[in-house]
Amino acid sequence: MNHSERNYRILLLANSLMSFAIGLFIPYWLIFIKNFGNSIESFGFAIGLMMLSQSATSYFVGGYSDKLGRKIFAIIAGFIFAGIAIAYTFITSLLQLYVLQILNGVTEAVQNTMITAMLGDFTDKASRGARVGRYQAITGVLTALTMMGGGFIVGQLGVKIIFYITAGLYVVATVIIFYINESGPTAHQA
Repeated sequence: MNHSERNYRILLLANSLMSFAIGLFIPYWLIFIKNFGNSIESFGFAIGLMMLSQSATSYFVGGYSDKLGRKIFAIIAGFIFAGIAIAYTFITSLLQLYVLQILNGVTEAVQNTMITAMLGDFTDKASRGARVGRYQAITGVLTALTMMGGGFIVGQLGVKIIFYITAGLYVVATVIIFYINESGPTAHQA
């Protein structure tokens, strides 16, 4: 197995775990935010803050990753997001929610940008579309299945457990990213 194929498989495994976690997290996180703010206005504002911070971060982080490497950004964002997921269970004010939403947007921007860039790095031009399509299909199915099964977990154990499971899966996925070797030749350089 060549260097790029190995990295692709490691990234697929890590992002599959992240997709599984996000599939559990998103539906109940949205409900949590809506119920926490107790109004549709605060819900909209919280989601908007996340999207603004995500957009602003995405604009800059890609260029920095070209200079400094993608792996370190993905690792830092993964660990920070795990902490954010847990922090949601402790907040007591709208201001705390808004701060977490901004941080969540930053980590999501970093993760999405790094994963997309790594996919480009670890695939060759001739098969990139097929490889990215396969990657998206696998992670999409995992996200959908966990979204469908998440209700069972919430029904049995409560909403807060979803935040802890998400954090745990993100930690494991982030540790897996350590095994990506950025120092070797990437597909687009070979």
